[in-house]
Amino acid sequence: MRSLFLLDDQAGLLTIKDKILYVLVAIFFITFFPDHMEVTNNVAVVLVSLYSLFYNSFSEKYDLLRRRKEIVAMVLFYLLHIISAFLSKNQAEGFSWVVVRMPLLVFPVTIGLIYIKQALKERILYAYAVTATITLLLCICVAIFRSISYNDTSLLYNDNFTYLIEKQSVYVALFGNLAVFSFGYLLSIKSTVISKGIVYASFFILLVANFLLASRIAITILYSSIICVAIWQAIQKKKLMQLGFVVVGIAAVGFILINFFPKTVNRFRELGYTSYEFSNKGAESHFNMEVTDDQWNGANIRLAVWNCGWDLVKQHPVLGVHLGDKVDRMMEIYAVKHFDFAYDSRRNLHNNYLDVLVAFGVVGLLIFLWGFLFEPLRQCFRTKDMFGVFVIAAFVLSFIPETYFDRSMGNMMFAFFIALIVSFRPPINKKSLS
Repeated sequence: MRSLFLLDDQAGLLTIKDKILYVLVAIFFITFFPDHMEVTNNVAVVLVSLYSLFYNSFSEKYDLLRRRKEIVAMVLFYLLHIISAFLSKNQAEGFSWVVVRMPLLVFPVTIGLIYIKQALKERILYAYAVTATITLLLCICVAIFRSISYNDTSLLYNDNFTYLIEKQSVYVALFGNLAVFSFGYLLSIKSTVISKGIVYASFFILLVANFLLASRIAITILYSSIICVAIWQAIQKKKLMQLGFVVVGIAAVGFILINFFPKTVNRFRELGYTSYEFSNKGAESHFNMEVTDDQWNGANIRLAVWNCGWDLVKQHPVLGVHLGDKVDRMMEIYAVKHFDFAYDSRRNLHNNYLDVLVAFGVVGLLIFLWGFLFEPLRQCFRTKDMFGVFVIAAFVLSFIPETYFDRSMGNMMFAFFIALIVSFRPPINKKSLS
């Protein structure tokens, strides 16, 4: 733990300005998870951003900007928000989204235009992973206490699990996966800043939390990642026995999941009930109730909402309906289709790509995909940054069932991690940036 507080011998590899940046980023992590620290977290964001702005010279930033073309696309995507909000009939709604999505501009033009060297990179990832693990451990403890106090096991699961921090479980589950990727990366490079005992204990905590959060997409991403890594290592190192152990381990985990976490399994059962009628007045399925075909559930709700969203896309394919009008137009579609369930709950599009497509059309979607996903991913493959590959892939998949840009925490962590991954990429020339 000494390395987290810059008390280890390797801390001497960091300059004073590196240490200041590390402390500010660590404060950002600590203040991000608890919901009641939103103001403090906003202050931390301002401090990290302002410090990053002056971390290197503007000539160095310009040189990095020329080499990191994705930053230009990120800025264009945010400027599209401002233009779209101005062109909206409901400008107040539009500019409210401009504010919520401000991290999509702030982090790329600050953290995205500095170069974070390997020594600082390892420490930042370790600080994030430990902070996320401690947060989830506290959530486990509080959930167990509440479950025993109220004699109700449902308090261990899903959004009940995140009662302590008051954040939606699906987002927290992704953040837990990013912690697993961070620890895994640090282990793979044999980083000297980590304690293996802490890492292995953290893996156990993160896996338990992953089950209890009961996010289908997060569980799928985590275990698919583990299988991909196992297969790759088995091929590279010709260790087929190791792959066999992983397969047996996954099977054991599946057995545990089915027998000891039945409410998590209930979330997957919903996938077998995908038919829907817009006029259905049935109740919404919940992880703590039996799944039946007359309910609205996580699967058929999304299919129905996507159907409505696609109607808007077909009406405005090029430039979209504009940012400030997307909610109003979706309500109109719901009303026309007599989709009262979605209308009454003002359901968003439950798909980040469809949300961008509805608001900004094909033009906006292409700018978003190239700037935030495709080009950063391409560069990660080029520089062999597998941590970046796994993180971006996790966001790519997580965007399918959820609209991350409708949540401040979704914008915050997505923009931060993409900018951070970009900042790890060294200049093409070997000259070290100060």
